Amino acid sequence: MGLGASRSAGKSAHHVWTSLFPDLRATLLLLLAAGGSTAMHAQLLDSLALFSKEPPRVVAKLDTRGSFISNSNVRMLGVKLGLEHAGRLQYGLGYSLLASAVEHPRTVDGQAGVPVRLRMGYLAPYVEYAFFERGPWEARIPVQLGFGQGSLVYTGTDGRQHALVRSFLLIYEPAMTIQYRFLRYFGAHAGWGFRLMLVRTELDEALTAPIYLLGVKVFMGDLWRDLKR
Repeated sequence: MGLGASRSAGKSAHHVWTSLFPDLRATLLLLLAAGGSTAMHAQLLDSLALFSKEPPRVVAKLDTRGSFISNSNVRMLGVKLGLEHAGRLQYGLGYSLLASAVEHPRTVDGQAGVPVRLRMGYLAPYVEYAFFERGPWEARIPVQLGFGQGSLVYTGTDGRQHALVRSFLLIYEPAMTIQYRFLRYFGAHAGWGFRLMLVRTELDEALTAPIYLLGVKVFMGDLWRDLKR
């Protein structure tokens, strides 16, 4: 679900954002432009530069993704806060965590069959580019780069949670989504992509896997502007 603020608030937020993260936008745009031919790079970067000159507005949204871990279907939940230019270019910062239970019996301190659960959480700078808009249809490329930690935890004999293993996570997640807008204030979207682990972990789980996105979006900015008329 997306939330919009006023143009003046967007300018103020843009100043704060860029002062805190002066190189964030440039880094994310380079990630988005990765891959493809030199001509495609030049055309994409020209388009991104053009849209980035438009006044920004603040956006905040929930992010849900389906994926797989060691052949188990899982759900990732997250929140994102960022800026959007001309309804086409969006970038910001998010946080995602594993919301599904991924649990396997393991040997802990010589005791076999102890239930051990996987936990994951990571901070994710992100960028989205709407490369196609026609009528109610829109196609976007969302890309995010995650930095965080995964751990394997179990409940000890003292009833407390203990970490069996902790490991650093570095994740690259490119995707593509298709959205259909209806009834002016709503949009249904579906997408697919991939979660790629850029560093080896000690979690003994298959984390590199496809991802899929399904959901409904409410265009709160348009709804709020119409209500104020």
